[in-house]
Amino acid sequence: MIGVGVLVLVAFLLGFIPQYVRSRDVAKQLNTTRQELASDRARLQADQVDLLIGYVYLQTNLKNYGLASGYSTKFFNQVRTMADQSTDPNQQKFAKAALSNRDAVTGALAKGDPAVAAAVQGLFQSALDTLDTGWK
Repeated sequence: MIGVGVLVLVAFLLGFIPQYVRSRDVAKQLNTTRQELASDRARLQADQVDLLIGYVYLQTNLKNYGLASGYSTKFFNQVRTMADQSTDPNQQKFAKAALSNRDAVTGALAKGDPAVAAAVQGLFQSALDTLDTGWK
């Protein structure tokens, strides 16, 4: 009886240990993949912010204030999303500074004020410097 119990225990362990090791390796791979996915999402979000402020800058310089206003709304919404999700202090600082200019930029674009170009250019340069997405 004891011999049969030992054989059952050995058989169980011979089946369990490889599965345990395999599941542990899969869990490590899954964790690594999740970290890479989070990093890629953050990078994509920063790229979107850069692209949107680039559109705002371009349309402002072309004096297409209506299009620039539409892109600025998308830009500021994306910056707010980035601020809520980012853990990077540089991105947090950029988001806070950008969002503090939201009303002034949006209002000036709505009025078609050519002086807004300087503020948009400052946001554009700040985004390129801070977010470091490789667009430089």
